[in-house]
Amino acid sequence: MSALHADESDPRSARSAGRRLTGTVSAIVCSVVAAALAAVLGTLLHAQVLYVQDAPVPWGAVAALVLAGAAAVAAATYSGRLWAAALTGALTYGAVALITLDTSNWFIVAWAQREVMPGPALAGAVWVYGLVASTVAALLIAARSLRGDRA
Repeated sequence: MSALHADESDPRSARSAGRRLTGTVSAIVCSVVAAALAAVLGTLLHAQVLYVQDAPVPWGAVAALVLAGAAAVAAATYSGRLWAAALTGALTYGAVALITLDTSNWFIVAWAQREVMPGPALAGAVWVYGLVASTVAALLIAARSLRGDRA
């Protein structure tokens, strides 16, 4: 019988559907955990700024982006599903965006404060907006890694 016309009562197709569902749930759980870790740890890490004379170098934000990308690649390669990297990146971005909405916290300094605090404002902008590039890079790396696993 072809896969398109598989008998619903066939235990093999039920097992296969169960594995797909378990794999999907596992990928979602991996993505949520990886995104939570990346958002919290990345937000703490991004605030590390080195000053070379008067110029801020947001090395912590760059390290946080590498961490977020690595978390997305880990979620995809662990689950074996490329979309897990995209989900991890989107959830990380969403969690960071929620953190920025709280006006009473100073974890992420808004770009509007760049005149008063140029280093932290630059680090915040690199962290928030760099997450998109980090996610795209993670997708490319995970796709190559998963393609290599199937070869």
